[in-house]
Formats: sequence, structure tokens, C-alpha cells
Amino acid sequence: MLQYSDIDEKTARNRLETVSADDVRISLGNDRISSADFMNLISPAALPFLPQMREKAAILKKMCFGKTVRLYMPLYVSSYCINNCLYCGFRTASHSERRRLSQHEVLKDAKVIKSHGIDSLLLVTGEDPEFISVEFLSRTVRELKKTFSYVSLEIYPMDVEGYRELFNAGAHGLTIYQETYNRKLYRELHLSGPKRDYDYRLDAPARAARAGFYNIGIGALLGLYDWRIEAVSIAAHAIWLKKHFWKSRIQFSFPRITPIEGDFKVPSPVSDAELEQMMLSFRMLFPEGDILISTREKREFRSRAVLSSANIMSAGSSVVPGGYSSPEKKVLGQFNRRDTRTVRQVENDLKKLGLEAVFKDWDRCLGV
Repeated sequence: MLQYSDIDEKTARNRLETVSADDVRISLGNDRISSADFMNLISPAALPFLPQMREKAAILKKMCFGKTVRLYMPLYVSSYCINNCLYCGFRTASHSERRRLSQHEVLKDAKVIKSHGIDSLLLVTGEDPEFISVEFLSRTVRELKKTFSYVSLEIYPMDVEGYRELFNAGAHGLTIYQETYNRKLYRELHLSGPKRDYDYRLDAPARAARAGFYNIGIGALLGLYDWRIEAVSIAAHAIWLKKHFWKSRIQFSFPRITPIEGDFKVPSPVSDAELEQMMLSFRMLFPEGDILISTREKREFRSRAVLSSANIMSAGSSVVPGGYSSPEKKVLGQFNRRDTRTVRQVENDLKKLGLEAVFKDWDRCLGV
């Protein structure tokens, strides 16, 4: 069976391959999109319907988020990692120069980010638990919360107690990608390190929700496996999380592999049209869910996405530790950026699209 689903991969493939154009038209005409409709919309038969999908998704996005797009910036804390994942720039086998930031250096980078008006911060780190420990992250988050209204994390998996300590420190969002939901391929791609434990990583979003995190981000690294099968598993995972942890908001990211050091060949490339089809389908199935888009994607693609599907985007990003306060230092980055616009340029471009950039996430009200 596919993870969190009641069907196996063979059944899912047969279902996707037998969808007709009429099936797609019927799904697009429904007021509420069901799981069955979602299968129709991610099928090969739906690809020619991108204009109609954009129109429907844009209506739903506007209903739930108005004309706003929230901006955030990632702050990379460490490029060290004890895992050896074939596709990742941070893997142990990489010989590039690495860096980990002290708390003082993190706050120095954060000060630069704040100077751009950004009030939503994402802390990112490789699996470097000896130095970037729960205690280190907790102290750092407490300091950052003195300046930023919202701090989220993209870090290695932890137990409930670790997540709860970070939540109590003031981190209220967590993103963790399964990378691929295909168990066999997952094992082949993760050669060594604690990340080889598929089930421990798969359960991480649930542990974070148990610890109290308000926002839980999930996704797969697109290009590792058939994106349509991954989409079914991501959607099923989200539905399961919403059922069991209704107080947490589910967020979706759809990162594509970008070129890294080494000779890793992307097994299942995802085209721009296919990525857009996936994002539009998720917007229709989860109209109130957050959809994020990073600087992995080109400016033109991101501009289309915020009109119809994405409601959160990064801007002016650096993907190396210390990249904001010490941009001259050449150290290992997690991926190659395809959109290098500054925060002001992104804000101005959003205005031209009739959209408003929002720099602040939200405040907790009445102590709740």
C-alpha cells in the first residue's frame, strides 16, 4: 500500500492512466474537489487543462488568502551533516567547504534579514546534532523571538520532547520532507546516517504536531521518483494529519532537485508544466492549506504560481550559512537559486501582479 493510503501503487497507476478528458472536465466543474477528483487532476489527461486549472485554483486562493502573499527568508545555520544522501549538497561525501554558525553569527544574519522588513524567519540546518543541538536551537529561537513574530524550522527529525522544547522556546512551524515516499528507493538513496530510518522520518510531522506545532510542512523532493505517485502519498499524508491533528495547519512545498556537486543524475525529472499541475491540484484539494515556493524556481514560474496556487514565497534568499552578513565567504550551499531577486524587487513585482506582499505572519491573541 502507498503510505497513509488504502490503495497500492499499481492500482494508483492504473487509475491515473485510465482518466479521460471528460473525467477531468467533470472534476473541474465540481464545487468541492474530492480525493477522486484529485487523482483526475494530477493525471496525464489533465495536463492540457492547465488554463482551466489555473482559473479554478486562482479563485480558491483568492477566497482563502485574498490578494496577499507572505514573504519569508531562510537562515541556514549549518551545512554540516552526518547523513550521506546521494542527492544532497550537504551529504558527508561532499568535499566542499562547510560552515556552522555560532548563536552570535545566527543573530548577526538575522539582523540583516530584519533590515529588509522580513518578520517571518525559517531556520535551516543539516543533521548536525552534536553542535546544532536541541539546546542550541532552543536558546537561539528564544533570542530570535525577541525580534521576529514568527520562527519556523527545517531541521533533522526529533522526538516529541525535543520538538516540545523548541515549540516552548517560540518556534511554531516545522517543515520536514520525506524526500521520497517510496520505501525501497528511500533506502537506496540514503547510504548512511540516521536518516536511513524511513519510519522515524515519516512519523516526524506527527511528533511535531503532538508537541504543539501550529504549522506542519510536508512534501517530497521532486525528481527522485514519479511525481504523480508522490503526490498521492503527500495528499494522503496530509489528510491523515488533518484528521488526527486538526489544531495544526498543513503546509505544502514542492522542491525540485537542482544541480549539486557530483554526478547524481535526477531519476525522474519534473517539467515546469508538471510542477504547476501538481501545485494547482493541491490548491484545489486543500484550498485553505499553505503552499510555499522557494528560490529553487525561476522568477517567471514563481510569478505564475503566486497568482494561482502559492501564498507564501521566499525572497532575497541565501542558501549558505552566514550568507547574509558574510556573502563573500564561499561555502557549501544546499541548492542553486534560480531566482536571485531582492526582497524589494519581489515586493515590486508582486504589486505589478496586483498582489500585496505581507511581511508579518501573525500574532498570538489573548495568550492562546
